[in-house]
Amino acid sequence: MKKPSLLTFTVMKNEGPFILEWLAYQRLVGVDHIVVLTNDCDDGTDLILDRLDAMGLVRHLPNPCALFAPGTPGATKPHIVGIGYARQLREWREADYIFLSDVDEFPLVRVGDGSLKALLAKTDYPDVISMNEMLFGTSGQVHYTDSLITETFTQRSLLNPLGRQKTRRGLKSITRNKPGVLKIRNHRPTAPAHLATDLRWLDGSGRDFPLDLRHVHEKGTDCRDATELAVINHYTLRSTESFLVKMARGDAVAPERINLRYFRQRNRNEEHDTTIHAMLPRLKEEIERLKRDPHLADLHVQSVEAHKAKIAALRNSPDFAEILKRLNIAPAPSTQQAA
Repeated sequence: MKKPSLLTFTVMKNEGPFILEWLAYQRLVGVDHIVVLTNDCDDGTDLILDRLDAMGLVRHLPNPCALFAPGTPGATKPHIVGIGYARQLREWREADYIFLSDVDEFPLVRVGDGSLKALLAKTDYPDVISMNEMLFGTSGQVHYTDSLITETFTQRSLLNPLGRQKTRRGLKSITRNKPGVLKIRNHRPTAPAHLATDLRWLDGSGRDFPLDLRHVHEKGTDCRDATELAVINHYTLRSTESFLVKMARGDAVAPERINLRYFRQRNRNEEHDTTIHAMLPRLKEEIERLKRDPHLADLHVQSVEAHKAKIAALRNSPDFAEILKRLNIAPAPSTQQAA
């Protein structure tokens, strides 16, 4: 087939310092269109995306979850509401493939030029490719710095772990846009049972995705031997300080999910992995190209300062005192102490 068009969709809230790296990476891996919905931002995320929209690099819209009454399911589930709304957009309707990728997720393709389109070509354009995630921990990084996530965090979960209970990893999928056949969801699509067997649905090694999982909403699968062609590098925590901000913000699907248990489960530092560093020269070049726009560069700096200010406020918050203790983070020094 002709080269297909590929759309990435995501929702964001207070992710300002991390947008440019993610956007640059999406462009490097061959994404044609990027649609982002935001809600309740106070760190400049919406302003950065407005500027990128004006530059023709993304489509930025408010998340309609803001229209729901506070505390109702619609208001507290911006991801679910956002996906439902995005399906109605022209960019979504006209795309050949849809890829849902959060700002902390980076697909690592091991074929061709490292692009998602090289992966699609290698596998002869299937209906779905579901890739397992590799969880990257804090790599011992306590303090936030304005550095590249993909360069800074190099410790992750085991690629092919032993033991039945340790093999399940989350999924992210590239899905052919086939309404009525494939219902696109955040992690992977679902298909009616009577249609599922006819789909070309592959895992990250190009093997057939299990038939019994195609019609159920199972968010993870056994990752053993499923990562030969592609994986998702998932930087859920970043630094410990940045996790504090994430914890205060809450989750886009289940607001109470971001807690100390979440941190312990995802702070995986079992293997050293710098495979994605092969992308760094091109990635840095693309980021610098974006920052040649002085307004965008200034907005990025402002978001970095807002992130640092939020960290300082949380480190001084009585509500976070016990959390700081359990994460081995000292309260922020007072102005008098600093003097």
